[in-house]
Amino acid sequence: MREKTKKYFIKSEGGKIYVELGYPARTMPCPAIIVAHGLRSYYPGFLDMFAKAIRKAGFISVKFHFLGTGKSDGKFEDKTTAAMLKNYEDVLDFLSIQKDIKGIGVVGRSNAGSLAVIHGPDKRIGAYALLAPGVYYSDEMKKFLSGGEKKGKFFYHKSFKRKHTKGAGRLPVDFIGEMKKFDNSILSNAAKMKHVILFQSTKDEACTMKEGHFDYWKAHLPEPKKMVLIEGGNHSYKGHKRFVINESIKWLKKYLPA
Repeated sequence: MREKTKKYFIKSEGGKIYVELGYPARTMPCPAIIVAHGLRSYYPGFLDMFAKAIRKAGFISVKFHFLGTGKSDGKFEDKTTAAMLKNYEDVLDFLSIQKDIKGIGVVGRSNAGSLAVIHGPDKRIGAYALLAPGVYYSDEMKKFLSGGEKKGKFFYHKSFKRKHTKGAGRLPVDFIGEMKKFDNSILSNAAKMKHVILFQSTKDEACTMKEGHFDYWKAHLPEPKKMVLIEGGNHSYKGHKRFVINESIKWLKKYLPA
């Protein structure tokens, strides 16, 4: 039986990012499911619950820290869409050469879900659980500009300064301009993604219903898909976390090898 966890630092975007593989109590190889955190979020709480349930279901859980977060190199202000996309792609490449792994699934929270669609369909990935990803990508960040403070070349927002975010809690003013380069990719790739379950709370304060994200995904994601609209809740699925986890795992089991 393999050890419970394996920890790595892999090269990505000129630095190193932290990757942690948690093994289930079963023989190998088996599928691995990436649990990717959002722009500001991290693992303690909801996503750790997710990873634990994934292992209990017989899959390898994969947690990694985007640059500027947690144990990975860089500061929060070093984040760009291009850099975070490269982090995601480097983790996929890393998993693809592991002998213990047969099949990959992705759980993408918020911005990470958007990044998975920007990357586009990938024959290595059997299924996705996307948790409130924004489809109108650069527009999604404008609320932080209005709710924050611009100082020189940076804008600050209270939600950027957390224990796991490194640095002064700021992003470059041109962060949104750089995001615009990826707007068309996410809109066009939506129709190409396969085997997606997508969750949205009606009371989501970050990726709101009135902005039309859920309606776009519903109209453009191909079958087979599952669209789950949760009454109430919030961006973190308050009161519904266990439901989201259980439904995601049932979906992933349908499309990943046993």
